[in-house]
Amino acid sequence: MQFSYSHRRSINIWPGFVDALSALLIVIIFMLLIFMIGQFFLSAALTSKERTISELDQVTAQLTELLATEKSSAADLRHRLDTATAQLESRSGELATLQADTELLMNLRRQLEQEVAALTRELQTSQEHLSSEKQLSSRSLAQIELINRQIKWLRDQLGAIGHTLGIEMSADDEDLEAFTRNLNQSLLQMVQTLAHYRSDFFGRLRDVLGNHPNIEVVGDRFILQSELLFDTASATLGARGKRQVEMLARIINTMAGEIPGDIDWVVRIDGHTDRRQIRTAEFPSNWELSTARALAIVQFMIEQGVAPERLAATGFGEFHPLDPAPTPEAYARNRRIEIKLTAR
Repeated sequence: MQFSYSHRRSINIWPGFVDALSALLIVIIFMLLIFMIGQFFLSAALTSKERTISELDQVTAQLTELLATEKSSAADLRHRLDTATAQLESRSGELATLQADTELLMNLRRQLEQEVAALTRELQTSQEHLSSEKQLSSRSLAQIELINRQIKWLRDQLGAIGHTLGIEMSADDEDLEAFTRNLNQSLLQMVQTLAHYRSDFFGRLRDVLGNHPNIEVVGDRFILQSELLFDTASATLGARGKRQVEMLARIINTMAGEIPGDIDWVVRIDGHTDRRQIRTAEFPSNWELSTARALAIVQFMIEQGVAPERLAATGFGEFHPLDPAPTPEAYARNRRIEIKLTAR
């Protein structure tokens, strides 16, 4: 019994321990192998993802560059469209002015023709009465004399206009219609010439003053907001206003030598205010303020060498607004100075 117990106690457990340790080592090696394989596949997947992301970044950069190019092209096209639209509006305004001037001259021609025809008929009637009657009263003689003086005055006026335009008027009544046609053609040519110089005048103003948001062309008028030239409720040109008017005076002096001498032209300066009344000791109403501002510009132009006979100053107060809305924006737009090259 004692031997058996001693034998059991001396059993060697080392081989079992070595087996267990080997099994554990194998399991650890297997897990490391699995981990390394997983790391390999994960690294490959990450590499593929990074390559895909890099390609997407390149495509995104190309698309961004293409979008920027398209935006630049669109902005350029929009700018060209705005410029073309402004030029078209300017040309439309000049055409409307030319048509209005032509219509006015046509009306004047028709009135002159009617007056000449009426006076001619009266003269013929009077002459017929003279031939049929042996004695005339003093009253009839006075009327005939008055008619003759009126006809002579009308012929003198037509002759003066024709002489100014380089058209000789014949003494024969039969040539009056031909003279009237020539006069109408010459007046129309003068209007067209003035419209050409008006367009050139506006073009030079635009080049000198630039595309300022407070400067615009409406029809045959060049419009500057009053804030560019004057302080609030003032008719004294500020430093910035004097610079603008100096540039305007230089343009007028340059064009004065280019416009033909037979065109009687003036540069009209029109002052406008908004509809809010001023009522100060210096300016009792908007009439005084608008007129004083126009006169201030004209006087400064004369100091810059512009001929006084080529300038005109008018004030319109608040009675010709560009925008009738009761808003600050409309008030600012209506406070303006208008410059117009026109016939006297």
